[in-house]
Amino acid sequence: MANSPDFTWQTTNLNSYVNLYPGTAKPQKFGPITLQSFSGNTGMLGLPGDFSSPSRFVRAAFLKTTAIQQPNGYKTAMQSFHLLNNLDEPFGFDWAQGTATFDMPSATQWTIASDITNRKIYYHTMYDRTIREIDMNKIDFTTVPFQYHPLDKNKQETVIPIKIDM
Repeated sequence: MANSPDFTWQTTNLNSYVNLYPGTAKPQKFGPITLQSFSGNTGMLGLPGDFSSPSRFVRAAFLKTTAIQQPNGYKTAMQSFHLLNNLDEPFGFDWAQGTATFDMPSATQWTIASDITNRKIYYHTMYDRTIREIDMNKIDFTTVPFQYHPLDKNKQETVIPIKIDM
């Protein structure tokens, strides 16, 4: 999905990245010298990194296409967070410097992944990256009235202190 331009434009635009591929770029002759990668994963050099809709669409397409198929819905949903986190819009980036307001965040406010086989919805928010689960199997939709809840009671990350034994 993309905000704009439309889907047809986005898929056509993928042709601009025909030279990208997973893995490491092979050495190339450049006149009398041989060019070599400094590190791994250089096959994706040129993948756009800005936060425009077209760039995010290209990243999403390549991440999804190169992702390893997972054996079940739970693992697929968990892998989805790794992919989707690459598309998060950080708070304040689309406001002119010094004009962002904290009461109207334009950043990615929540991220959702679904396991449709097991009828579970997972999500985390911009304020707390702890993944939460809604088990749709435990809801009797014929008796439970419509309800809504705030995404976060506290707008604060969950931090778990780790004790280091000396």
